[in-house]
Amino acid sequence: MTPPYRDPIPRPPRATPPGPRDGRLRDVDASEVTNLLRIAVWFAPACFIMLSFLWYFCFDRGWISGPLFGLLVLLNFPIAAVGVFVIHSSVGGAASGLVRTIYSEGDMPPPRAYPRQETMITRGQYREAAEYFRDHLVVEPDDNEARLRLAHLLETKLDDAAGAEALYKDVRLRHPTAHEEIAAANGLIDLYRRTWDRGRLMVELARFAERYAGTKVGEAARRELRELKAGDG
Repeated sequence: MTPPYRDPIPRPPRATPPGPRDGRLRDVDASEVTNLLRIAVWFAPACFIMLSFLWYFCFDRGWISGPLFGLLVLLNFPIAAVGVFVIHSSVGGAASGLVRTIYSEGDMPPPRAYPRQETMITRGQYREAAEYFRDHLVVEPDDNEARLRLAHLLETKLDDAAGAEALYKDVRLRHPTAHEEIAAANGLIDLYRRTWDRGRLMVELARFAERYAGTKVGEAARRELRELKAGDG
């Protein structure tokens, strides 16, 4: 019988998310309510006034009768209300589309978040955050985003250039996305600049320039490589 898995790092118990309380908004976010009220204040009165002028114009020309004019004025209220909700849903849909456009080029999902590790980094608990990243990679070994975050943490906060280098190179072996591939390449180039490892820096710049030939970043890498070679001469 397989022994139960024991977490090597003690974890605080997860708090049970509180359920909705009576009298609180449940399904509607407070910010959406604020936006809805703002639209209602600006749009509804203007809509009511313009429609009333339209109905009066038609009544004055004799196109509609008095009772119909009164009925149309009363209908201004539901018409304005419908307009408010239509504008609110349109604005919300446009905002969601903009967020999806910003975060997805070719349907790429938004960057993954690691709230526990990010909280530790904010508090200056760099070693603890690194351990949590390592533990996460044991469970999800194909999470290149976590691998990149850990590499950056080792390089910039824990003075572990060798560990960061190994992680950046490991990203290349785990079927990276285009974003992850260029992030790993940039990470290695920045690391070699920081440690002033000229030989490896030149190798990475040459690789980058060839991989992204014809692009601005590729030409920038090629230009830096030429400058390094000129300095050697």
